[in-house]
Amino acid sequence: MTLDVLFLGLAIFLLEVMALTIGTVRTIVTMLGESRAAFLLGCLEMTLWVFGTSAVMTKVGDTPVLGLFYAVGFAAGNVIGIMAEKKLALGNVVVRIISAWHGTDIAHAVRRAGFMITTVAGEGSEGAVTVQFVVCKRKDMKLVLAEARKIDPDLFYTFETAGGASEVPSPTVSRMDKFLRPIRRLVPQF
Repeated sequence: MTLDVLFLGLAIFLLEVMALTIGTVRTIVTMLGESRAAFLLGCLEMTLWVFGTSAVMTKVGDTPVLGLFYAVGFAAGNVIGIMAEKKLALGNVVVRIISAWHGTDIAHAVRRAGFMITTVAGEGSEGAVTVQFVVCKRKDMKLVLAEARKIDPDLFYTFETAGGASEVPSPTVSRMDKFLRPIRRLVPQF
């Protein structure tokens, strides 16, 4: 394998990794209903994909190893895209916290942490329970559950994606928030 083939193979690999990673994020923002961000990410994704694919298609007959670079880039892009999506934690979730004895204390702790919570009385298999509903940013879900588990380590919880919410306060602030502010104009769930 010559240095030119190796360089082209690495370029194809990187283009495919970037295209698949962007494609994963684009799919998520599309599901969140963010058409402007989906449009921009789709344009970027297809630009990278066209250059990577065309490089493979024009040269794969003479240099079959380029197909391998493409395939490995595709596979790696899927994995990196999933990791990026988990790290970005886009969107909102509804967390349901169910506790048999500590519902009121959990509600107070979660409110002190800066989240809104609604408590409802319920009936479980072993008697009365309280069910708390918290709508929060997906990235804040671990914080909500950590606060609740300080009160009741044996609580039961479920969560699901929230299709929409009027307001979702987030007590977490970071330097990244300032950096991402312009992006949030395009993707409010970011």
